[in-house]
Formats: sequence, C-alpha cells, structure tokens
Amino acid sequence: MNLITEDGIKKIIKNGQLITNNELILPKNSMLTPSAKSILADHKLKLVLIDDQIEQKRTTQVMSNASDMAAKKIGKFILESGGYLNEKPEHMTQVYGNLLVNKDHKRIKLRGEVDLLMGEIMKVQIRANELNLNNLVSDLQEVFEYIGELSRSEVLNESINTSQVLGFNHQEIREMSHNPKKYFDHEHLFNITYELGEIPILLNSLRALIRKTEVACYEAFKLTDSTVERGDLMQGYNRLSSVMYIIIFKYLDHQY
Repeated sequence: MNLITEDGIKKIIKNGQLITNNELILPKNSMLTPSAKSILADHKLKLVLIDDQIEQKRTTQVMSNASDMAAKKIGKFILESGGYLNEKPEHMTQVYGNLLVNKDHKRIKLRGEVDLLMGEIMKVQIRANELNLNNLVSDLQEVFEYIGELSRSEVLNESINTSQVLGFNHQEIREMSHNPKKYFDHEHLFNITYELGEIPILLNSLRALIRKTEVACYEAFKLTDSTVERGDLMQGYNRLSSVMYIIIFKYLDHQY
C-alpha cells in the first residue's frame, strides 16, 4: 500500500504530472489520508486508481523523469505515486535514480534473486577450481558476467549490449540445448540423480536458480495481457537456462 498524506497530495497537485481532465491518476495500491482526501475535494479532483498495465507504463515514464524532478528540488526522492520525500524510509529503496519503492517491489525481488544466483555461481567456481576444472571456471565466469550485463540493463533501463554467451548466439544456444544427442551424443537429462556426480548436480542447481530468476523477471515486467515490457531480459534469462544445460553436457562429454 502507498499511503499519501496531505503534504504529499499538495506536492502532487502542485507538480500536476498525474492530473488529467480533473482526474488524479494514481496506482491502484494508493490510499489517501482523510486530510489528503479533503485537499482533493477542495481542488474538485476525482481520484482514479489505475490497473497494472497502465501503472507499468506510467511508472516507466516517472522513472525516466526522476532525476530531472529531483533537480527541481521539489524533494530529494520521488515516489511512484508522484509524491516526494526528503528522507528515505527504512522500508523503501531506490529502484532507479531517485525513485523510491517499497522493498517488496517486484523489481527489487528480481535483483535479490540475481544477487543470490551470482553468489551461488561463485561457490561452484570455487569448487571447480579446487578440482582443477579451469575451463569450467572460465565458462562460469562468462555466465557470471552475462548476468551482470542483464542486471545492469535492468537497473539502468538500457538495452542489452551482449548477444553471445560461450561464443554462441541465442539461436545457436537454443539449437544445441534442444538437440543434445546431435551435439554431445547424450540424450536429454529428464531424470537427474546424484549418480551423475557432484559437478553436474551443482550445475543443475544453478540452472534451477536461473529458472527462478527468470520467473522473477517475468513477475517484475509482466503486463495485464501477459506480455512483458522487457522481452529482451526475459530472452536473456531463458537462454541462460539453456546455457547451463549445455555446460552440464560439456562436462559429461569430458570437455572440461
């Protein structure tokens, strides 16, 4: 819930960005204090709570303008509702520039999954290094850096600059992961068990974490029609799952 106070509503009205045809448009999780509602009535404004898809587009616009708004010294931080704060509450964090969101915001959850995934990759690298699997360490480092590129793209709202992982483009990755018999002389791993050994199990755990991160990405950027605002990020994490599948087959094929 995003609680808007009397002071907050005054600043929103003064800014005017969220007002259209005498309607104050706010995200559907907004709630006004009684005094804020009184201010709204005094200005003869109607409160309209918008759905997720419109909210997503408006949030994107607010994010793109957040730094400019801060420069106007209306407030140090801007809220998704259009309100402003001079101090950051402990339950909020910066999602982009000076835009504050609650710490359970879906994009913050995505970043948490990414941090966990990258930490687990480093753990597997340490184990692979102990076993002198230097090429595996290198491949995992490339995966690590690609995830960093995806994360940077999400945080800065920029396009993804890297199109290849392990020297393969997205189409080649898809082809190899869908046809392991052709490329690695192995059938699909439908039932992975402990008998495969330590490294394949560790790699498969990373693959599971990548899939979990992919779901978090979808939740963060999905629209009401089930499409996503950042299809490039979705494709990136989807391909990473396939990359980890390929790495497992490379290990089983004694390429490390």
